Amino acid sequence: MRKASMAAALCLLVTAAVGAQDLSVVYMEGDAQVRNGSAWNDLAVGDAVPADSSVRVSRKGCLELKGAAGDFFLNREGSYALADLIAARQKTTSRGAPNALANSLRYLAKGPQRSQSTAAGVRAENKGKDDTDGWVESSAQVFLEAGKALIRAGRFDQAIVQLNEALDAATDEETPEIQYWLAAATELSGDIRNAWKDLSNVQPGASDTWAGDFVLLKAKLMEDSSDYQAAVDWLTANDLSSDAQRAQLYFFLLGLACRGADQEEAAQQALSRAVTLGPETDLGKAATELLK
Repeated sequence: MRKASMAAALCLLVTAAVGAQDLSVVYMEGDAQVRNGSAWNDLAVGDAVPADSSVRVSRKGCLELKGAAGDFFLNREGSYALADLIAARQKTTSRGAPNALANSLRYLAKGPQRSQSTAAGVRAENKGKDDTDGWVESSAQVFLEAGKALIRAGRFDQAIVQLNEALDAATDEETPEIQYWLAAATELSGDIRNAWKDLSNVQPGASDTWAGDFVLLKAKLMEDSSDYQAAVDWLTANDLSSDAQRAQLYFFLLGLACRGADQEEAAQQALSRAVTLGPETDLGKAATELLK
């Protein structure tokens, strides 16, 4: 009897250990399936998905999974072996990388600050418009600057509130930049799904001061979504290696993307460049750790 009890307890422990590796479906759009043998079975929110299984996401669909093995947001059509996603995440993570990336994205919010004379110039340019138009533009900028200050302070939820206020007050010309910063604050808060939605309709102009920031944030979101090859292609097509303010973060993200896409030689080169650009910075230290 005692042996039977011990065996039952051992069975429960093994079952719990295996179950702990499951991921849970916390959100989905469109259709998604999990593979059981040769069959694909539909998924629904709340379903458990074994960490050694494969999942499939439909066109224009998305699937968000959370569990002890990691949190994953998949928004590209295709099939995914979860073991491969987990392995890629482990290869692209170091103890200091999350804070280094967050601090670097927060630093970008510093940007060129508007002076009082600039604001006065904006008001002067709008003098011919009615009072409502002038007030809308000026109030949107006030909310935007408040949101960016909160991003720099690491108060992302409060930044999101301010940036949504900015969107409500924005003109058509102001909207893209505000949407970009809203996406940045949302990503930094850990909400990858809504960060993608905030960024989906954003397209900076070549002369926009935040155009380079947009490139980096989109690459980060691709990596957050385990779409490493897309991030490699995006960063390669939008080379920021000569941008003094952004080059180190550019090479760090490129290194992570290459490593996640199993391009180890290119990953080593990019991470080494990140170290060279500042070995004592948070990014430099995180890159050094990844190179070991």
